[in-house]
Amino acid sequence: MRNEKPTRLAIVRCDTHAYWFGIFMDKVDPQILATYTEDSPTREAVHHYFKVLGNPRQLKVEPVPGFVITKVFDRVDRLYGGYPARAREFSEAFLSHPKVCDTYEELVEDVDAAYIADSSGPQDGADHLELARPFLERGIPCFVDKPFAATLEDALEMIRLAQENNTVLMHASILAHTDAGKHFRRRFDEIGEVGLIIVKGVGPSNSGVGHGLALAQSLVGYGVEWVECIGSLPQECILLHYPSGLEAFVISPDPKLMPRTCSFYCSAYSAQGVIHSPPIGDPEFGSGTRRIVELFRQMIDTGEPPIPYEHILEPVAIIQAARIAQKTGKRVPLRDVYEQAEQALR
Repeated sequence: MRNEKPTRLAIVRCDTHAYWFGIFMDKVDPQILATYTEDSPTREAVHHYFKVLGNPRQLKVEPVPGFVITKVFDRVDRLYGGYPARAREFSEAFLSHPKVCDTYEELVEDVDAAYIADSSGPQDGADHLELARPFLERGIPCFVDKPFAATLEDALEMIRLAQENNTVLMHASILAHTDAGKHFRRRFDEIGEVGLIIVKGVGPSNSGVGHGLALAQSLVGYGVEWVECIGSLPQECILLHYPSGLEAFVISPDPKLMPRTCSFYCSAYSAQGVIHSPPIGDPEFGSGTRRIVELFRQMIDTGEPPIPYEHILEPVAIIQAARIAQKTGKRVPLRDVYEQAEQALR
C-alpha cells in the first residue's frame, strides 16, 4: 500500500535522462525546460518531444503520482565536459526546486529513493556501483539507469548490496517497454514461429548495446545459451543463441560510419516470412519511460523488484561475453561468464 506522503527522491547526475525521466516523476516548468543554456544544452530537446502541439507552455504528460524530487547531485567528469551550473539549472526547472547538494554525504540523507541517471556518462556505467552503494547500504531503493553496470562483477555486487540491506534495486531500458515494441511483438502471429530476430541499434557503447539487447530480449525472451561477436569493433555485432535454436542478431554500428539517430529497427524472420518494425526512437520513447517510472513506483510501494534480477544481469553478462568472443574469435557460453564473475567476487 502506498504511503500517503510522496517519496522523497534523490537524483544523481543532472543530464538529459534526468530531465527525460524527471518530468514523469515531478512537475516541471515547461518554459524553463524549453530554454537552451550552455550548462543544460539538451533539455530543450526533451521539451520538444513532450510539449503539447501548438502550446509549448504545456506538456502532454502528467507525472506518475507519489514522487517529489527533493535533492540533486551532479557528477560532471572532465571527460564529459564542464557544466558547473547544470544541477542548479535542473533544480530551477522543477516546481519542487530540489536542493542542490555539494557532497554525496548530504545527498543520501533524508531521502526515500534514488534515481541514478546516465544518458551519456563518460564512464559508460563504470561508476554506477560507486554511486549506488551509499544508498543501498542505507537500505534506500534505487533505480540505476543505462547501462546498469560496466562489468558483471559490479552488477552482481549491486544486487548483493540490495539483498543484504533489505532493500530493492531496478534497472530497465526504455526500448523494452515502448508501445511500438509491444505492437511489433504482437505481429509475430502474422508469420508464425520466429527463428531469427535482427535489431539495428545506435552504437557500440555499453549504453547503446544494452538498449539493443533490451529490445531483442523484450521480443524473444531471456535464457541466452552462448554469444558470438563479429565486426571490427567490440560489441558491434553480437549473435545471441538460445537453447531452442532461436537466434537474435544485435547490430550496433560505429556511428562514424552512418548517420547517428536514436531510432532502433527490428526484423523478425520465420519459415513463412518476415516482418519489419517502424522506427522506434525518441517519439516512441515516452510510453516506455512512463511504464518504467510506474514500475519504479510499484517497487517502492511493494518492496519487491518489479524486474527479476536475473533479467537485469543477463544483458550485462552478454556484453561481457561479447568482449571475450571478440578477442578470442570463439563463441562464449554465458554460464562460463557467470562462473568467472562469481569467482572474482569470492
